Amino acid sequence: MKSLIGESSRRILLWLCIALSTLVITYNINGLGNGHILLHKRSGNHKSSCSEYNEIQSKHREYMEYEHIMSNQNMSVNVQLGEAPINQSIRSIRYEQVAFLKIHKAGSSTAQNIFLRYGYSRNLLFVLSRVRKGQYDNVISTMSSLNENNTLPPPMNKTFDVLCCHVLYNREAFQNYIPGNTAYIGIVREPFDMFLSTLNYFRPAYIFKKIKATTPVLNYLVDPWKYENGLPLTFSFTNNRMALEFDFPKHLFKTYTKEESDAYLSKLDKEFHFVIIMEYFAESVVMMRRILGWSIKDVLYLKKNSAKKYSFVDNTNRYLYQRFAKLDYDLYNFYYIRLWEKIRLEGVDFQIELNFFRNLRKAVEDYCIKHTDTILPYHVPASKWSTAFNVTREDCDLLLLNEIKFVSLIRQRQHKNSTN
Repeated sequence: MKSLIGESSRRILLWLCIALSTLVITYNINGLGNGHILLHKRSGNHKSSCSEYNEIQSKHREYMEYEHIMSNQNMSVNVQLGEAPINQSIRSIRYEQVAFLKIHKAGSSTAQNIFLRYGYSRNLLFVLSRVRKGQYDNVISTMSSLNENNTLPPPMNKTFDVLCCHVLYNREAFQNYIPGNTAYIGIVREPFDMFLSTLNYFRPAYIFKKIKATTPVLNYLVDPWKYENGLPLTFSFTNNRMALEFDFPKHLFKTYTKEESDAYLSKLDKEFHFVIIMEYFAESVVMMRRILGWSIKDVLYLKKNSAKKYSFVDNTNRYLYQRFAKLDYDLYNFYYIRLWEKIRLEGVDFQIELNFFRNLRKAVEDYCIKHTDTILPYHVPASKWSTAFNVTREDCDLLLLNEIKFVSLIRQRQHKNSTN
C-alpha cells in the first residue's frame, strides 16, 4: 500500500514538474518575504526543464533550513545597553574607494547617502558632473558612462575615491576614473515595482501622451514593443532600465537569449563586490558593511524618497511586465539569490547583528527626527560589531540632507580645496 502511495506521489510530482516548465510561475519563498524567483517561457533559445525547477526547490529548502535555525535563536538585543561582547567582526580588508552604481527608482537615494557621508567625513575626492543647464547636481549622465565631457577632472596628481551619482555603468570607464582597490556596489529592485515608481516619477510621454486610452499603462503592458520601437534605449526608462544601467549587451534588448544573459551576469558577478536588494535593504547594508570592512556608524541610514502605492495597474498585471522585462528579471533574480547565499554563509551571527542594527537604526532615527531639541549626542556603547561611538546633531544633519544639496556641498568644498 505504501509503495503504491509513493509511486502515485512521484507521478504527481513528475506531472507538476512538466507543467511548471511551460507556465509562468512566480515562486514565493516563504520566510524570506515577498521576493521571488521567476520561471517563464522566453523568446529565443529558451531551455525550461525539470532540472531548473529542482534547482530552485533545492535552494528553497536550504533557505528554509536557514530560517528555521534563525527562528530558534534568541534574537533579543538591547541597543541601549550594548550587552554583546566586544569582539569587532570586521573583514581584514577595508575598502576606502568605492564606486556605487546608482540606479533610478531603486531606493538608491537612501543608499547613496551612506557613500556621501563616508566620503565627506573623510574628505575623499568624489567624481562629479560638469555644471550644465537643466541638469541635476546628482546626475552625471542618464545616457552614457563616465567621460571627459560629463565629469570634472581630478586635481593635479590626485585620483578619485568615490563615485555615487547617476551614470551608466561601463567597467573600463569606471576603472579609468577610480583605479586601484575599489569596491563596486550596485542596487536592484523588483522590476515591476520599479516600473510603477518610474511611471509615477517620470510620466513618460510615450505612454501617457502617445497612448490615447482610459488605461494607457495597461495598453502599454499588453504590447510594450508597439510603443518602445523606434525609441532609443537610453531614452526609455521602462525597457529593462536596470539592465541598461548595468551595461547589458545592447542586442539582448531586442533579441533575448537566456544563455547570453547568464554569461553577462557571470561577468558582472566578477566585477561587483556586492549588489543591494532594495526589498531587503537592512540585510543588504549589514552584508555590505562586512564586505567593505566599514563600521556600523558608516552604514547608518534614514529612509529617503520612500515608496508610495500607485494605481496605474494592479498586481494581477505583473506577469505582463515579467514577460517583457526579461533582462531586468534575470538581473534581479540573480542578485536576490546571491544575497541569501552570502547571508547563509555568515551564520547565526549575521542575524544577531541584523537585529542589533535594526534597533540601532530606529533609535538613531528617533534621535535625529523626534529629539531635535537634544544637544547632547546619542551614545552607542561598544558591541560585538562596533567600538563605541556617538551620533551627533551634525551627523543627523548629514543623514537627513537631500542628495542634491549634499552633492552641491561636496562640489563647493572640492572647488575650494582645488583653488587653495
